[in-house]
Amino acid sequence: MGERGGPTRTCVGCRGQASQAELLRVILRDGAVFPDPQRRLGGRGAYLHPDPTCIENAIRRRTLTRALRGAVSAPPDTAQLVAAYAKSRQKA
Repeated sequence: MGERGGPTRTCVGCRGQASQAELLRVILRDGAVFPDPQRRLGGRGAYLHPDPTCIENAIRRRTLTRALRGAVSAPPDTAQLVAAYAKSRQKA
């Protein structure tokens, strides 16, 4: 259990563990990576800290591709993923 008492997940960028609520879930659809801030979209997902460094590490090390078990045709937009996380946190 994480510090907040929820499920823990591992960031594919830095391999650090955090509560599920602190991480951003992304999914692979049609070769593109999409944010899933509500964690409700179907398909295989991966978790990242909403930090540009973690996202860039996951892209550079190809851990995002391995975690999603599919070919990522276009690297995700780091700013878009961070903005999606920030927007979801404002609603919560």
